[in-house]
Amino acid sequence: MDAYLSREAFQTLQVLSLLPPHTVPDGLLIGHRRGHRYFVERVLPTQKGFFPSVEKYFTINKLCSHKILGFFSYLPEEKRIKKIFAPFAFGKLLLKIRSEGRDNMTIEPFVIDYEKEFHLSSIPLRLSK
Repeated sequence: MDAYLSREAFQTLQVLSLLPPHTVPDGLLIGHRRGHRYFVERVLPTQKGFFPSVEKYFTINKLCSHKILGFFSYLPEEKRIKKIFAPFAFGKLLLKIRSEGRDNMTIEPFVIDYEKEFHLSSIPLRLSK
């Protein structure tokens, strides 16, 4: 299992990384899954903490043609990540991002998994050239 990040999605994450650290939003990953690969086509910035309620998540997912593939967060706090540990997030992708400017960005991809409790499973990331 791995994740593929399109050029458009990567560029959007780079632009967001240039914002002051306290203003960088969390967000949703839009795309599709084919076999064992997550294809991230674009990103949708949201408020910190991803969304205000599960109902809003389902509304956003419907507006996005049910193409929410996962979530991204810059320097995520553990309590923000735990907020998405719920049945609707099982099997979704999570990108943890650390950034010190556009040219110094680290992306750690995970799948939200469940075995007696929710946890993150690390997977490889492939970037569009």
